Amino acid sequence: MSEVIAEGQSPSNHHLINRIDLIHGDLVAQDDVDAIVAAIPHNLDMSGSLNRAILGAAGEQIDNFILEHIYKPRPGDVFAVPPFGLPVSHILFAVTPDWNDAIAREDRDLTRCFRGAMQVAAQMGLQRVAFAALGTGKHKFPVMRAARLGLNAILDRLDDRFVEVRIVANRDDVFAAWNERLHHHGWTGYIDPTA
Repeated sequence: MSEVIAEGQSPSNHHLINRIDLIHGDLVAQDDVDAIVAAIPHNLDMSGSLNRAILGAAGEQIDNFILEHIYKPRPGDVFAVPPFGLPVSHILFAVTPDWNDAIAREDRDLTRCFRGAMQVAAQMGLQRVAFAALGTGKHKFPVMRAARLGLNAILDRLDDRFVEVRIVANRDDVFAAWNERLHHHGWTGYIDPTA
């Protein structure tokens, strides 16, 4: 098991950070990756704007598949699901915790979501993976906290098997938080033209 990365400490593989990309957009529209990573609550309820968009694009059969094949999910678990109508090879659903002032180990579980998705993707031989900004929607994590935990977890599992790990932010505040955290680790990608 890897150590938790402390604030200000870079993972040993930070030289791969420029394999991470950050875009402002729609996760469901990412058709040039092997898999998308979306959040799902432990009760498998497919509500929320992103999951409704996945249902709309993939079709109702994905909901039936999830209910039939995912048993007793726990926060932090990751499940690979066929794409059905989506133009990717796989959908990875991470069972994302709800924010509750960090009393119930939400930080650990959100970290497990990102690490687990990276590990599952690597085991499946996936080279291009697009992540939603897990935890920042209906799960109510503070945006900067979720970006810090998510980026540290991705960097902890990023290796040469990955060509690209894309973060797809659907809101300005989420984009700004990930942009800041990436640059904190030496990323040379997006620069705010107003800065």
